Amino acid sequence: MDGSRSKQRQGRHRRYKLPRLTATMTCQEAFRAIARGCLDDLAANQQATCEGDREALHQMRIALTRLRAARSFFSSSIPSPEWSPLKGELKWLNKRLSRARDLDVALKRLPSSDDTRLQAQSLGRAWRKAWSTSHRELSCALHSRRYRILLRDMSIWIENGNRSQDSLQSSTSLTTYSDRQLDRWHKKLIKKSRALEDMNASQRHRLRIRSKRLRYALEILGQLLPSQSHASVREYLKSLRKTQKYLGQLNDAEQGRVIATTLAKPTRDDGAGWRSLFPTDRKARERMIKAAAVTFRKMAELKPF
Repeated sequence: MDGSRSKQRQGRHRRYKLPRLTATMTCQEAFRAIARGCLDDLAANQQATCEGDREALHQMRIALTRLRAARSFFSSSIPSPEWSPLKGELKWLNKRLSRARDLDVALKRLPSSDDTRLQAQSLGRAWRKAWSTSHRELSCALHSRRYRILLRDMSIWIENGNRSQDSLQSSTSLTTYSDRQLDRWHKKLIKKSRALEDMNASQRHRLRIRSKRLRYALEILGQLLPSQSHASVREYLKSLRKTQKYLGQLNDAEQGRVIATTLAKPTRDDGAGWRSLFPTDRKARERMIKAAAVTFRKMAELKPF
C-alpha cells in the first residue's frame, strides 16, 4: 500500500501474449500452445505479485482464468482422468488470488484524503490488516511446495497427459471444432443473458464469468476464422468487453460492500462511511444492468461464427 514502493514495482509484471495458432494444428496442439503461455505468465508474475504489485496479481488471475477457459473450451478433445485433481488445485490457487485482488480493487476506491482522515478509525485499521493478511497469505501460497507441485503437474499434464488423444481426434480439424464450440458458447451466453434483469448478484457474476471466458476464447481462436468474419469478430469482442465492464463494476461494488460489512462487525465502526464507497443506488444499478442487457441483445444479432 506504500505509494513509492508501488511506483517502483510498475512495469515488473508481464502481460499475456496471444499464441500463434494455425489451421493445421490439432485441437490438442492448440490447447498445449495456449496452456503453456498461461503457465509461463503465472511463473513470470509470481515474484512481483509476492512483492505487492497489483497489476502482476491481476495478470496472474487473468492467466489462471484463460487456462481454465481453454480447458473448458477443449474439454471434449482432451478428456483426462488427471484433470480432476488439477482442477481442485487450480480452485485453491484462484481462491487466494481472488481474495487479494478483491481487496486491491476495493481499496482503489478509497481516496487518499479519506484514507488519512480514517487512519485512526478501527475499521480503517481492519481494512489495512485484511489487505496485508490476504497478500501475506497469497505470498506464502506462491512460495509453497503445493504451488510448485501444481505448476509441475500442470506442465507434465499439458505436455504429455493428452497425447494419446491426438490420433483419436484427428478427424476433426481445429477450425471446425473452434467454429462449432464458439457458436455453442455464444448461444449459451445469449440464452443466459435474457434473464439478466431478473438475476441476483451471484447469478450476474456467473454470467460475467461466462462472458469473460467466451471473450478469451474468441481473442485467441478468432485468428482462425475466415477473413470476411474479422470485422464482425472485432465488433463482437467490443460488445463482450462492454458487458464485462458493466457486470464487473456491479460485481466490484457488491464485493466491496460484502468486505466492508464483514470487517465492520468486530469493530465499533458501523462501516457506513466505507460502504458509501460502493454505492447501492438502485437506479444506478438498474442503468448498468439495462445497458448490459441491451449490449447482449445486440450481440445476439451479430453472426461472427
